[in-house]
Amino acid sequence: MVLLARSFRCPILFFFLSCLTAESATYTITNMGEIAGRSSSVARGINGAGHVVGRSGTPANTGTNAFLWTGGQPMSLGVLAGGEFSEAAGINDLDDIVGYSNTADRVRAVRWTNRQAIEDLGTVPGDVASQAFGINSGGAAVGFSTGPDGTRAVLWDRNSPAALLPVLPGSGFSKAIAINDGGDVVGVAKTSSGRTHAVLWTHGAVHDLGVFSSDLNSEAFAINNSGQIVGSSEGPTGTTAVVWDITAGPRALGTLPGGDFSQALGINARGVVVGIADDVDGASHAFVWNSSDGMRDLNELVPSEADVLLVAAVGINARGQIVAFGGPASTYDHDSPITVYLLTPAP
Repeated sequence: MVLLARSFRCPILFFFLSCLTAESATYTITNMGEIAGRSSSVARGINGAGHVVGRSGTPANTGTNAFLWTGGQPMSLGVLAGGEFSEAAGINDLDDIVGYSNTADRVRAVRWTNRQAIEDLGTVPGDVASQAFGINSGGAAVGFSTGPDGTRAVLWDRNSPAALLPVLPGSGFSKAIAINDGGDVVGVAKTSSGRTHAVLWTHGAVHDLGVFSSDLNSEAFAINNSGQIVGSSEGPTGTTAVVWDITAGPRALGTLPGGDFSQALGINARGVVVGIADDVDGASHAFVWNSSDGMRDLNELVPSEADVLLVAAVGINARGQIVAFGGPASTYDHDSPITVYLLTPAP
């Protein structure tokens, strides 16, 4: 392994968190492989033990099943009765997993517990479809329910039916994407003017997180237990990754050199952020960001002999392990099968 040279010192008077969020200069990389008979996988989440969930299928998106990876071969999680498709979108530290699967005629939010039977989480009464995206340590799940009244964010408490979350005034559209252990939920909602904004649900109320600077739309994708929220803000000049802090407001994380697009998709307990950004040629690259080093291309932090192009990083745990996907650098293009990788900080 070739280690990139890097020096780091924390001056006595420098802000304490800068020392805590410093990350490894390099990562080891593990190819997670595929479910037998599948050749294309996408990751969606990672827990504290480094267990990963997502979906695996063919390049044509047929035979797609949710998977759980704990080391070795990924395990298929199955589908609802009458269905042929499933995707796992979130996992907690107990390996409780949420996502969605189709039946013969609709898509439903589902939960897998103890790596066993798939459970239909149902919808709000009167709705026909639902999807789940996040789950916390207490087993509370979030997502959305769709029916005659539109698409609305919902919360499934463990052993409780779907409950609607509040919407912004003058609108009826919302989706919940992630939930932390304190029960704070983030996602997106329409404003009265028809814009899409990142929102936070906490203590029974919904809060518009707004946009960065003079942007028009925003989205929130993840929240940590300290209440730091990440996502993106979009305007006439492009899309940029953003972190919202409860006290400091939105902060743009920038882009890779020459690029004009970035999205933050995951954040861990130390405030380290991962996501996707384009380079000067417009190609997608996975990134990692922290307050001391800024945004770095993850492809520059893995051994060159790995022959890997990482196009997106979707999650990071407290240990600093990152789940990303991409393919062989020498042959990969966006029409190629996608491979999932686990990045672990090198000593």
